[in-house]
Amino acid sequence: MNAAGRVRLSVVVLVALVLSLQSAGGDAQQAPPPILIKEIAVEGAKRVQDAVVLGRVKAAVGSAFNPTQLSEDIRAIFGLGFFDDVQLRVEDFEGGVKITFVVAERPFVRDVDFIGNKKVDTDTLQERINLKLGSVYNPVDVQSAVAKLREHYEDEGYFEVQISPDVEKFADGDVRVVFNIIEGRRMTIEQIVVKGNKGLTAKQIKAFLLTQERQLFILRGTVQRQRLEEDVERIIALYNDHGYIQARVESHDASVNRETARVTVTFVVVEGPQFKISDLKVTGVTMFPEREVARRLTLKAGDVFSRSKLRDTIRALTDLYGTVGRASADVNPRTEQNAAASTVAVTLEIAEGPEVYVERINISGNVRSQEKILRRELPLHEGELYTLQKKEIARQRLVNLGFFDTVNVTTQPGSDKTKIVVNVEVTEKPTGLFSIGGGFSSVDSLIGTIDLSQRNFLGRGWEVSARIRAGARTQQGILSFTEPWLFDRPLSAGVDLFNTRRVFTEYTYDILGGGLRFSHPFADYWRWHTGYRLTRDKISDLREDITGPLRDEDGSRVTSKVSASLTRDSRDQLIATTRGGLTVVGTDVAGLGGDSRFVKLGGSSTYFRPVWLDHIVSGRLEAGYGFGLGDESLPLFERFYAGGPNSVRSFKFRQISPTDSQGLRVGGTSSVLGSAEYIVPLPFGFRVAGFFDIGNVYGFGTTFDLTDTREATGLGVRWQSPFGPIRLDYGINLDRKEGENFGAFHFAVGSPF
Repeated sequence: MNAAGRVRLSVVVLVALVLSLQSAGGDAQQAPPPILIKEIAVEGAKRVQDAVVLGRVKAAVGSAFNPTQLSEDIRAIFGLGFFDDVQLRVEDFEGGVKITFVVAERPFVRDVDFIGNKKVDTDTLQERINLKLGSVYNPVDVQSAVAKLREHYEDEGYFEVQISPDVEKFADGDVRVVFNIIEGRRMTIEQIVVKGNKGLTAKQIKAFLLTQERQLFILRGTVQRQRLEEDVERIIALYNDHGYIQARVESHDASVNRETARVTVTFVVVEGPQFKISDLKVTGVTMFPEREVARRLTLKAGDVFSRSKLRDTIRALTDLYGTVGRASADVNPRTEQNAAASTVAVTLEIAEGPEVYVERINISGNVRSQEKILRRELPLHEGELYTLQKKEIARQRLVNLGFFDTVNVTTQPGSDKTKIVVNVEVTEKPTGLFSIGGGFSSVDSLIGTIDLSQRNFLGRGWEVSARIRAGARTQQGILSFTEPWLFDRPLSAGVDLFNTRRVFTEYTYDILGGGLRFSHPFADYWRWHTGYRLTRDKISDLREDITGPLRDEDGSRVTSKVSASLTRDSRDQLIATTRGGLTVVGTDVAGLGGDSRFVKLGGSSTYFRPVWLDHIVSGRLEAGYGFGLGDESLPLFERFYAGGPNSVRSFKFRQISPTDSQGLRVGGTSSVLGSAEYIVPLPFGFRVAGFFDIGNVYGFGTTFDLTDTREATGLGVRWQSPFGPIRLDYGINLDRKEGENFGAFHFAVGSPF
């Protein structure tokens, strides 16, 4: 007998008992006194406390015996879900009755196990089901778990999966549920078929889908039901962007060939007519001239209607108002369709709203970092006018700190329309580094490194580092400390101590010294820098065949140098930049003491711009000029060279240089460099770049002539690997001269040198 039947039986027995009691008392008097409940008890509950059962019971000690109420109490107890059976026993007790609810507990799930799963791990399967350890066993829950497991396997392309549950009982009545799984083969997509399409080609539609056909071993084309559902929405969105605003996907199906384990996916579309924009109006604008608003419109009359372009237009207009502090501005699009003419009239109704001020700034996620080191980077302050530019600058500055994995700056409405709340959410990342390792580059060959650094020392934003690098051509030791906010002002101050030895083909260069540096931001993205360095520069180990002016550079000298520069940095990120640029203009002057007297001027500008499909175009221009003061020439260690991974890449490092009468490279007094790259991002942190370089070095007998340049073109690969950036370039010499190589290969792995 099932549980519902047992409940009904208990109620019938209860009613019969009451009628017999009333009949027995009917001979004594016509209106017998009510039967009172003297005690209520629970029997059979082992794990479930009596109080839990009685908490569902409305009958109470001292109340009248009521069969209807007790019937409802039985159903309420059964509804707890803890019992297989609930019955009622009624006994005479102290002039009334004692009521006992007799329950039979369901077993508990003591263990859940999966057997046969190889392609999907156990933790993933456990997360998919609601059957948990310690829960009450219910056969319905087990069947529900089977359905969810099968759904997950089919989502991953395993349409042949077989899942059978076994229930094993322990001595105390609890159970172990085991899911036996035969996964079968993973189905791959042989073909995607689109039917009913006329305005868009099947190639256009399939290129827009998440689901892709099998292409040898490059793209396996697995079937996932969730992706198929998302692809239906993507097809509709694609049609909406091409003016087919009535388009729909009538059906989609995955037909399985069990013999070949291949699937044919079919989408049946109904396109409808293509709509064009008959008229586009913008109303409610009082703050901007008409041409400024028109610049933000990505749609115009006569264009094919596109929902994504309409969204882009709304976002652009909203951002326009955000630049002048009107963050509450609202752009409401209204469309009127003319089905007969297949046209849409679009009206953008703008409610400009009041100026919006920052009511509060909430910062969360900073565990180690003091809150003040985040707040001091924000151009937003409570009580000030809120603008979209300030919000973007705030996010960029926090990203550039390098302290956080993620930085999100969001807003929410304040206490009224003139106020806004800014929420800054960060996820901290380790900012300390201790590493012993090595790398290789085409410039320095093999090199070993020991790095100890902390970019957020004591959570106060201090940067401290110690670095030792040693290789066949380079030995380097650096100690550095930076306080980015000296005296709680945005004045960065730092001190460096260093000793470096570089072995070149013609000579060896040693530098020992230290320096002070200061910088301060101003305006948007701008910063001035100034510094002082005192060094001992030594040229030694000149080749024996070197004579003339180059031989005169042999020996040591003291250099006392002051530097000043301006930078503008609008890059979105320092590594793997996708947009923005970096411009640097500076000068070095040596001669305030020491032995060296010279002036060097230099400037560079790099810019990145995304184009389409996340592809990036970048360009760089660089120039430098130096001269000695008095009768001195520009020191050898300050001269210009070109060639290498960051110069004209068809030449090895420092191969482009003026030469003396012996053909030895002596460096130049001026240089120019231009470079352009087209960068294509790939999965897993890879990027491919095609590049073109042009530049040269002049001076010491070589006339400055911008028509006399060296050119290179080539391909490169970059990878942001777990152990540092990897860069590989091959440059082809476009104006190859006698004795020169066809090109040059540049490779670096590990930290950039």
